[in-house]
Order: sequence, then structure tokens, then C-alpha cells
Amino acid sequence: MFTKGRSRKPAGWTLVEMIVAVGIFSISGIALATIFLFCIRSFAAMTNYATLDKCNRHAMDTLTAEIRQAQQVLSYSSNATSTSLTILNGSGVNVTYSFDSSKQQFIRNDGTSKVLLTNCNLVAFGLYMRPPASNSFDMYPLDTSGNWQTQVKTIQLTWKTSMNICPTAQINSEDVQTACIVIRKQQL
Repeated sequence: MFTKGRSRKPAGWTLVEMIVAVGIFSISGIALATIFLFCIRSFAAMTNYATLDKCNRHAMDTLTAEIRQAQQVLSYSSNATSTSLTILNGSGVNVTYSFDSSKQQFIRNDGTSKVLLTNCNLVAFGLYMRPPASNSFDMYPLDTSGNWQTQVKTIQLTWKTSMNICPTAQINSEDVQTACIVIRKQQL
């Protein structure tokens, strides 16, 4: 007894099934690659932020401690490409903090030069005084005519540092630091 059954098709994929599978695989591969690149860029940015924050904290601690113990501000200059502030520190040594925008460095110089910050894009100092016959903590802009050096009681400092995430990308990690530092040893 022989029965005639249905004939079986050979096993395999059709062209339409293959195109659909390749399309789905391609879309999911592109999605995973995009997520991977985003994660790599985010990790690079976080590494840059951590590096910038570490350097900025160290520089700010050094600068703040020395300015608080300063006896007097000796000079200040600022133009489009550089800024400098010279103080007489607590030990009686002249210390100059200078910024050169072409080198992107913030430098401390007391006879020997030490780079406090690299990748620095901006440094700005503000000099303020307190009213002489007042116990308030208000700050007033300093009149730089005459004997202004003896009137400086507060220095406001702002700087900005940045790093590229990678050399080819135009994406930066930036960190801005600002502080208002009161000269404690100087009596008004």
C-alpha cells in the first residue's frame, strides 16, 4: 500500500526572510553601536571632569591659603592676553600669580615658577575693599587711583579650564571655579 502524500519542500530560507532578518540585525546593530559610542564619550567626559576638578581644587587650595595670609596686595594688571596679581605673602615674600592666554597656563612665581593650572582659558581677579567705619561684610569696588594697595581687603577670583574629550571631536569638558577670598592679616 502506497499512499501518495504531500511533497515536502526543501528546508531553507527564502530571500524575503533573509532580507527581513538582515534588516532587523542591522537596525539592532546600529542601535547598540550608538549606545556604545555614547557610553565611551560619557566615560571620557567624566574622566576629564574628574581630572579638571582635581587640578582646580589643588590650585584653589594653594591660592586661597596664601592670599588669606597675605600682608598686602602689591600690584595688579590685566589686559586682553594676560592677567597678574602680586601679593606680599605671610612670610614676607613677593608672590606673583599670572595668567597667559597664549600658553593657557596659570602660574605662581616667588622666584621659582610653578604651573598651578594648564588648559586654563580665563582668569579674572576682582579687587574690593570694605568700608572703613563699618562692621558689615559688604564689599565695594576698589578705586585704583592713589594708594589703593593698602585698601584691598577682598579678592574675587574666577577661572575656567577645559579639555577636549578627544582630539578629533569639538566637544569640551569645562570647569569654572570662583572664590571670594578675604585677606585676614591685613588690618583696615
